[in-house]
Amino acid sequence: MVDPAVSTRRTRARGSESAARSEALQRLKSLRRSTDRRPEPNIQIKLSDPIYDSVPESDYAALVARRRDHFGDFIVDDGDDALGYADDGREEDWSNPNGSESRSDSDTKEDSKKDSNKKKNKKPAASATRKPDPDPPQRQRISSMFTSAVFKKGDQRKGVSVAAESIIDDVLAEFMLDEKDLEEARRQRRGSTRPSSSSINNTVSLPVPPDPLIIVQSENKELESEEVPEAEMVVAESNDGKMEVEDEVKLEVEMEKSGKVQLLLNAKVETDKDENVASASDGWREVCREEGNVGGEIGGAEAATDANAVECSEFDLSSDGSLPFYIIDAHEESFGANLGTVYLFGKVKAGGTYHSCCVVVKNMQRCVYAIPASEETYSQVLDVQKMSSGLKDEIRKILVDFNISKFSTVPSKRQYAFERSDIRHGEHCVLKINYSFKDPPLPADLKGEHFCALLGTHSSALELFLIKRKIKGPSWLSISRFSNRSASERVSWCKFEIVVECPKDISSSETPPEVPRLIVAAINLKTIISEKHNTNEIVGASVICCYKAKIDSPMIASEWKRKGVLSHFTVIRKLDGGIFPLGLVKEVTNRNLKAGSNVLALESSERALLNRLMIELHKLDCDVLVGHNISGFDLDVLLHRAQACKVPSSMWSKIGRLKRSVMPKLTRSSFLYGSGASLGIMSCIAGRLLCDTYLCSRDLLREDSYSLTALAKTQLNKNRKEILPHDIPVLFHASETLLQLVEYAETDAWLSLELMFHLSILPLTRQLTNISGNLWGKTLQGARAQRVEYLLLHSFHKEKFIVPDKVTARSEVLNTTKRKVVVGVGGEDADDLNANDIYPEKEGQQDQGKRKKGPSYFGGLVLEPKKGLYDKYILLLDFNSLYPSIIQEFNICFTTVERPDDGGIPNVPSSRSVGVLPKLLKELVQRRRMVKSWLKAASGLKAQQLDIQQQALKLTANSIYGCLGFSNSRFYAKPLAELITERGREILQRTVDLVQNTLNLEVIYGDTDSIMIYSGLDDIAKAKAIATRVIQVVNKNYRCLEIDLDGLYKRMLLLKKKKYAAVKVQFKDGIPYEVKECKGLDMVRRDWSALSKNIGDDCLDMILSGRTCEEVVEFIHSHLMEVQKKIRNGEVLLDKYVIMKTLTKPPEDYTDAKNQPHVQVALRLKQKGYSGCSVGDTISYIICCQQDPSSGSSGIAQRAILMNLRAMTTIG
Repeated sequence: MVDPAVSTRRTRARGSESAARSEALQRLKSLRRSTDRRPEPNIQIKLSDPIYDSVPESDYAALVARRRDHFGDFIVDDGDDALGYADDGREEDWSNPNGSESRSDSDTKEDSKKDSNKKKNKKPAASATRKPDPDPPQRQRISSMFTSAVFKKGDQRKGVSVAAESIIDDVLAEFMLDEKDLEEARRQRRGSTRPSSSSINNTVSLPVPPDPLIIVQSENKELESEEVPEAEMVVAESNDGKMEVEDEVKLEVEMEKSGKVQLLLNAKVETDKDENVASASDGWREVCREEGNVGGEIGGAEAATDANAVECSEFDLSSDGSLPFYIIDAHEESFGANLGTVYLFGKVKAGGTYHSCCVVVKNMQRCVYAIPASEETYSQVLDVQKMSSGLKDEIRKILVDFNISKFSTVPSKRQYAFERSDIRHGEHCVLKINYSFKDPPLPADLKGEHFCALLGTHSSALELFLIKRKIKGPSWLSISRFSNRSASERVSWCKFEIVVECPKDISSSETPPEVPRLIVAAINLKTIISEKHNTNEIVGASVICCYKAKIDSPMIASEWKRKGVLSHFTVIRKLDGGIFPLGLVKEVTNRNLKAGSNVLALESSERALLNRLMIELHKLDCDVLVGHNISGFDLDVLLHRAQACKVPSSMWSKIGRLKRSVMPKLTRSSFLYGSGASLGIMSCIAGRLLCDTYLCSRDLLREDSYSLTALAKTQLNKNRKEILPHDIPVLFHASETLLQLVEYAETDAWLSLELMFHLSILPLTRQLTNISGNLWGKTLQGARAQRVEYLLLHSFHKEKFIVPDKVTARSEVLNTTKRKVVVGVGGEDADDLNANDIYPEKEGQQDQGKRKKGPSYFGGLVLEPKKGLYDKYILLLDFNSLYPSIIQEFNICFTTVERPDDGGIPNVPSSRSVGVLPKLLKELVQRRRMVKSWLKAASGLKAQQLDIQQQALKLTANSIYGCLGFSNSRFYAKPLAELITERGREILQRTVDLVQNTLNLEVIYGDTDSIMIYSGLDDIAKAKAIATRVIQVVNKNYRCLEIDLDGLYKRMLLLKKKKYAAVKVQFKDGIPYEVKECKGLDMVRRDWSALSKNIGDDCLDMILSGRTCEEVVEFIHSHLMEVQKKIRNGEVLLDKYVIMKTLTKPPEDYTDAKNQPHVQVALRLKQKGYSGCSVGDTISYIICCQQDPSSGSSGIAQRAILMNLRAMTTIG
C-alpha cells in the first residue's frame, strides 16, 4: 500500500514544479512579445540566501584559530596509539575526490595545502560567488549542452533582455527532462522490478545445481595477476543487464543453499587461433561483399514472377494435351471433412519458368479385400461368380449396417503370403470392395459366415494413391484431365492450383523433361528464455534463400554462390518493455538502401515479427526449408509462439502450402531419436520439404558431435561463434552488438545451407526415395523403416499380392471410435470427433518400456578369438552382403518358405520359382555394382557422392533383412529371419572348416560374415596369393554368395571378441601404404577424453611398431610418466580433457541424474535456454578438480562443466 501522506507530498511537489514552470513560461512569453528590448525597471531577480561568506584573509585566519581552540579536542586522545581525530578549523574541500587529509600528514604537505586553501578563498572583485566545476564530458546532460549553446549565442546580443532570457532558460532547464533522462528513468523502472516471492522460491527449489566457480590456472602472468572475485553477494540480472543486489538476509540463505564449489582447471588454455580454419562469420561477410552475389529481394528476380503475371500465364502442356507435373511432396488430412482428399505439391512450367502448383485429387476410394472362408480353390470364372454371390450378400448387409450406402464389389484373384495364421497362403478368389473415404472404415477384426478376414480396411488414401498409380518418389507425372481453381477458391498458397476428379487421370510420365531446380530457404531463429513463463521467445529470425538448387546431382560452391542465386532477410524485434538502441534505425535504413531492398526489418513485438516472417516466406514460395535441428527446435518454437501470440491462421499457415483455420496438435508423440518432427508440425508445413541437417548428418556421417559448431569445423573448416539464449538480451544494449546478433543469425542459416550442399543431401535423399517409392519428406526425416515398407509395398502390389495391414495407435483409436459411432454406444457423430482424440501417434511407443532390445532368436556366429600379438600378415576375408546374398542363394521369401505349425525354424524352400524378395535384392545388388564401378573412375566430390550412394544401396538391401526381424515392422516375419541367420551361421562355420581342414591354414577369428587367416608370412605377394586360393575354393560352392579379400594386416593385436587393433596395408595406384585400424576398443568411445585416446594411440603405435618387448614396455612407462608430469604442471591443453556423451532420453527423465555428469550439464544448459539438450544430442563437458578439499568433496557429476573453449567462459 502507498502511504497517503507520501502520495500527497508527491502531488504537492509536482504542483509546485508545474506552477513554477508555468510562471517561467509566461514571463518568457511576455518578454518575447514586447517590442521594446530595453530592460524593464520592475524585473526583480530573487537570489537565494548565500551558501558561504566571502571574508578577508585576516578575518578567515582568526576564524580558524577560534575553531581550533573550541573544537580541537572533541575526541579524547588515547596517547601514542591514538587515531588522531581532531578539528583543524579549516573548511572541507568536497570537490577533492581523495577526501580530506589526516593529521598524520607531513608538515610540508600541510603547509602546501594551507597555501592552496588560501588561494581558493581569494575571490575576484567582479564575482560574488564561486561557480561550480563543470561536469565531465561523459556525464553532461543534453539539456546542459543546449543551455551552454544559448549562452554562447547570447553573448553577441546587447541589453538586459538577453540576461532575462538566460535566467528563464536556466529556470526551464531545472524542470525539463531531456531524452537521456527519460531513457535512464525507463531503464531504472524496469531494472528495479524485484522478482516476486513465488519466483524467488521457484529459483531456490530448482533441482539443478548452480554453476561452480571456475578458476583457470594459466601460464600467462597477466591472467595470474588479475584477482578472482569472490562470490560475496547474490545478484539477480535484469533484462537490460543491470545488476540488483539481494537483501542481506536473503544473501545468507542463498549462500547456504547454493553451496557453490570452487573448481580448479589445472590445464593450459590455447588462445592462438588455428590459421587453417576460417571464421564462419567472415565467410558470410565475404559472400555478401562480393558484388551482386547476395541480393536482398525476397522473392526477387530469380524467384517466381509476380502473382498477377502468373494468373495470366498458361501451362506449358505436352503434345497430347496433358499437363507435366513434377511431384515433390504429398499430403492427406487424417480427419475432418477433407478425409480421403490427397494434395500433391510440385512444379509446373508456365511462361517458360517453373512455378509451384497444388493438385487436389478427389474421389479416392477405399480398397478392402474380403477373404472367403472356404478353402476350396476356384479356377473358373463361373465358379468364382457362384462363390461370390453369398459373400456379396453378406458384405452388402454389413456395409448398410455401417451406414455405407455407395459402394462397389467385384470378385478378383489375389495372393496372400504373410503371417496371419487365419488366412491360407497362396492364391485366393477374393471380393474387392470399394467405397468412399468419407465413410468410416470397417473394423480390421471383422469376420462373417462367408469370409474369414478383411484386409486393407485402414489403408490410407495417400498410400493407395502412390501404390496404385505406381508413383515412386520425386518424378514427372502426366495429368490428362484437370480444372483450374480461381484464387478465391484455392485451398493452398501455391501459384497454381488444379483439381483432378479421378485419380486414374494421373500417371507416371513416359518421356520426362529436365528435372526442375528448387527454391531452398535456410531459417535460423534467435530465442531468449522468458523469465515470466519459462518458455522460448523469438527475438530474431534470418532467412537465406537459394533460388536454383539442383536435386539431380551435387552442387559445388561456385554454382550456388554465384550472382543472382542467393538472397537474405532478417527481422528483429524489441525486447518486452525495451527500446532499440540509439542509431539502430539509421543503420538499418542505410543497409536497406545499400542493398536496394529490405534485408533487415525492425518490429515492435514478437507477434509483428512472426507476421513479417510468414509474409516473407510466402513471397519466397520456397520448396525446401533448411535448418540445423529445425525439426526438433526451430519449427516447434515458431509454431508454439504463433499460437501463444495469437497470430491469425491466414499468417501462420504460410509456413506450409495449405491454408488452414485450425492449428494441428503440436505435442510430440515420441522423444526417441530419429523420430524427427512431430506429425502436427509436418502437417503445418505440408507442401514444403523439411531438410534438417542435424538428422541428415547423423545418417551420413560418423562424428563425435553433430552440433552445428562441430560440423562447421569438421566438414566446412569454419569456426562458428555460439550465442546462448541467456547472452542475447545483453546484445540489445548497443547498435553494434545487436547488429552482431543479426550477423550470427545469418551466419548460422548460411552454415546450414552450406552443410546441405556439402553433403549433397537433396540429390542423395531424392535417389533413395526413388528407390523405395515413399515420400521424399519422410526420407529427409530419416524414416528408414518406411523406406523399406514402401519398397516392399510396390514390389508385392506389382505381383498381385494382398499386403498386410499396418496396425498403428491411430488405426486402433479410429477402429474403436468409429465402431462406437455406428453401434451408438458413444452417442456422438463421427464429424464431431476432436482431431486431438484420433491424431496418429508414433509406432511402438506403447510398448516402448517393455520391449526387449534386439531379436528374440540367435544372431550371427562369432568365433572365439585366438588372442595375442601377430607380427605376420593376416588376411581378412568377408562375404559381400551376406544376408541379402543368403536370401538370393536359397530363394528365401514370404512366397516360398513354408512356416511350420510349431513355430520352429522352417526348412530351406524347394520351390524353383523365384520369390519377390530375391528379385528385389538382385536388382539392388546390380545397381550397387554399377555405382561402385563408376566410383573407381571418379574423384573429389563426385567420388564422395557415389560412395554415399553405394552405401545407401547396401543399407537398403540389408534393411530388408532387418524389417523381417523387427517386431513392429509391417512385414515382420520371425521364421524367415531365423532361417536367414541360421544359414549364415552354417556358412561361416563351413568356411572355417574348409580353410583349416582342406587348405591347412590357421583361422584366428571370425565374426558373422568374415574370417581372419594368419598367413605366417612376411611377403605380401605370397600372402595375397593365399587369399586368392581361399576365394576360389569357397566361391565355387555357391551361386550368389561371394567371399572377397576385405583387408590385409601387417601386424595385429587381437584382444577379445569384436576388439582388436592392427596395421592395415592399403594400396593407391599400386603403391602400398599403412594405416592403423581399431575396432571395438574403449579408446574409440566418445565418452573418453582426447587425452586418454592420445595415450592409447601412442601406446598402440609402439606395440604395433615391431620393436622388441623390452623397448615397448620401457617406452610406455616413460611416456606415462611424462604425461603425468605435464598434467600436474598444467601443460596439457584444456580441450584434451573434453568428454562427449550422448543423451539417450530427455535429461529430466534420468532417475540417476545426480550421478550422470552429462545429464547435470544438460540440465544447466536447458535452464539457460540452450536447445541442444534433447534425445540424441551429444554433450561435451570437462571434469574439474575441487580447489578446497577441506570444504567437503563433491561428486564427479557436480564437477562437470561445459565450457566455450575459445572464449574461456562457462556456458554449462
